Amino acid sequence: MKHLALVLALLVAPLPALSGPVIGIAFPPAGDDAARAFTVTALDELGVRHVRIGETWARRPLHATPEDFAPLQRRIGALRAGGLRVLLTVSADGPDAACLRRNDKACAIAPDAPFEAFLGALLAAVGDDLEAIQFANEWDSRFPGSTAEFLALHARFAATVRRLRPDLTLVLGGVTGRAPYSVVFCEGGLVPDLGPEVDATPIMQNLCEKDPERNRAARDMVSAALAQADYDVADLHLYDAVNAWPDAVAWVRARTGGRPVWLTEFGGPNPEVEPTSPEYHASRLGLYLDTVARLPVARAYYFKLTDDPGSYHSLSGLYDRHGRPKPALEVFRAAMR
Repeated sequence: MKHLALVLALLVAPLPALSGPVIGIAFPPAGDDAARAFTVTALDELGVRHVRIGETWARRPLHATPEDFAPLQRRIGALRAGGLRVLLTVSADGPDAACLRRNDKACAIAPDAPFEAFLGALLAAVGDDLEAIQFANEWDSRFPGSTAEFLALHARFAATVRRLRPDLTLVLGGVTGRAPYSVVFCEGGLVPDLGPEVDATPIMQNLCEKDPERNRAARDMVSAALAQADYDVADLHLYDAVNAWPDAVAWVRARTGGRPVWLTEFGGPNPEVEPTSPEYHASRLGLYLDTVARLPVARAYYFKLTDDPGSYHSLSGLYDRHGRPKPALEVFRAAMR
């Protein structure tokens, strides 16, 4: 009951207006006509105009042509017809014949793979309907290769986009919060805020003591990409420990050479340690949105519109998986006003 009371208090006292970043939604439902209609209607009601969706070479032929992207054209076309602006995340993945090695999330695309031809066909099919594009999602934890291999792939991606569609905003592949969080928590001594019911000490110990070499590697990887890659906008994903978000953004901004930062994913709560009730989620969402409104980022995409059992943050939707509104929807709506 105390969570419900807190949610009601949030609704009675609206959140501060989001005068800082433009707010979007990451990965809204778009798999079929009904899902796309739901997304367009829901986002129109909220006043959201920016969405992030994904595409992967692994679902297309090795030698793709523009006609092979008809499913993506239908998705993007419906979103654009609904007044939405699209950031497309192209996964670091491909057909087996294009990969040097792979894991269950991504692959290291071979130097002689027809990557540029794939990108050319993709851009010919949907380039006119995109606002921004990026290569790789959370590559700092998923990419099965070295930093040098990732930077070489990103360079191929960036050169192709610059040549064929210089009008598109080029966003560096999004990274997880591990690198800046390891600085904020392990070196700065901040204790993660994961809600009033969570003792964050074991979580901090796990992050800082279990694998310090992984933290150092993440910081080195992300720092190298921010310094060396060709991009217009840096990208960071922030979840759960909301009190670390300002310092995490500051850590990234210090390495971008003055280029802006987007959060192409933000949200929570952590499903392993925090309560999972819709009321608790709504209460934390108010804190997330208030914090994001004060961050020096140009854009921030909330994850996500509907609950998704396939995602780690599976209950973070504004609607449940059947499209029914959750208490978080009212908190989000109040903030968007």
